[in-house]
Amino acid sequence: MSPPRKSRIDELSFFLIAIAFILVIIVTLFDLNRFIFLSWPLILIAYWRSFSKNKKKRSKENQAFTKAVPFVKTPDTPESLEYAYLNCNNCTQLLQVPKKTGHMKVTCPICSYTFSVVKKSN
Repeated sequence: MSPPRKSRIDELSFFLIAIAFILVIIVTLFDLNRFIFLSWPLILIAYWRSFSKNKKKRSKENQAFTKAVPFVKTPDTPESLEYAYLNCNNCTQLLQVPKKTGHMKVTCPICSYTFSVVKKSN
């Protein structure tokens, strides 16, 4: 038996769900029930994206979305303050590495490409 799949709600999926929720509120407030069907494709796309097996393609879509829409940002969490983020040199997957100084070897979990990173102290 395979382990259960983990879903991932990225910025693009969260944005689609938020727009669908706002659309449902507008339809409800203004009694426009015939337009409720407009929110379903947004919800279905967000659901499909979160359970997609093609994580590389979903990641590229999310990166393009976050570059195109400047007001969408990943919130700073305590976890994000302890890690640095960089792109894989082979597949451009966003990687999380510990914020430490010195020489590090990083292996991309998507394409298994290994490369070295040298971090300098501030």
